[in-house]
Amino acid sequence: MEGNEELLRLLGLPVFDDARGLAELMHLDERIVALFARHASKGWYYRIYEIPKRSGGKREIMQPGGRLKAIQAWVLRHILDRLSVSEYATAFRRTHGLRSNVNPHLQNRFFLCLDIKEFFPSITFWQVRGIFGMVGYPRRAASLLANLCTCCGRLPQGGVASPSLSNLVASPLDANIAESIGAMNIVYTRYADDMTLSSNNPSALCYVRDVVERIVMRHGFQINEEKTRLLGPRCRCRVTGLVKSSSSPSFGIGRKKKREIRAAMYNLMVKGRSAPEYPSEESLVGWLSFIRSVDRISWKQMDTYYRELLRAAGR
Repeated sequence: MEGNEELLRLLGLPVFDDARGLAELMHLDERIVALFARHASKGWYYRIYEIPKRSGGKREIMQPGGRLKAIQAWVLRHILDRLSVSEYATAFRRTHGLRSNVNPHLQNRFFLCLDIKEFFPSITFWQVRGIFGMVGYPRRAASLLANLCTCCGRLPQGGVASPSLSNLVASPLDANIAESIGAMNIVYTRYADDMTLSSNNPSALCYVRDVVERIVMRHGFQINEEKTRLLGPRCRCRVTGLVKSSSSPSFGIGRKKKREIRAAMYNLMVKGRSAPEYPSEESLVGWLSFIRSVDRISWKQMDTYYRELLRAAGR
């Protein structure tokens, strides 16, 4: 076996060097694994469709079929979940989330928000193969895994393993950005394609913007200039969907969203009128669950209001 078997065992990763070895580990027929590896990367076994973006335009989704999804889930569980990603990456991690992304920025007043254009599709088959090769898999095995996890030469948005792979591919990018701002008292986090830098010195953020953009381009990505924002105390500071409070160092859903959901609760539960974003009581309960995870104070207030409406309705 080529590669680095010792490193694989040290990392606790399954050891194999071809489709037969992988099939044995997955308890599948070798021909099935070879067939999926040969044709999945060409777009077979995917349902490809588009969904509208909030900002306009459409996003292409490549959703793997059931058997390919199960294979990708095995790769995720037995390989990717055992690898460490950048400490600056806060999305697609079991112990992290939106709060993990904004909490490091609590003490700062100025924010530079950047968006990576077409994040998943910008990641190529070769970059994915490089991840598997880097951890010790021989070339044949690394190519096999990359074929199973990519579609048409790129990382599919909708693939089971894609979120984890995106964090691994972007880890050197995160490290380079952190190194470039290390002496400038700037805080950096990345939530998928959303990059946030914050400081109490707005001049430092203005200076570092070009530096970060050059680093992003050097790693094969591109900044979406239309979504670049420099925010400060005099404007509504919205970072990855959460709003910075002007009176205390905290992030939450913001007063506007809170009023919107309260109104939706009242209209649906009292007047029987639904809104497109809140079509049912189940959707409102889902929003309450999300708010509980990111803004406990607002959740307590809104949960109390929701229970009052239930009692008024005799439920």
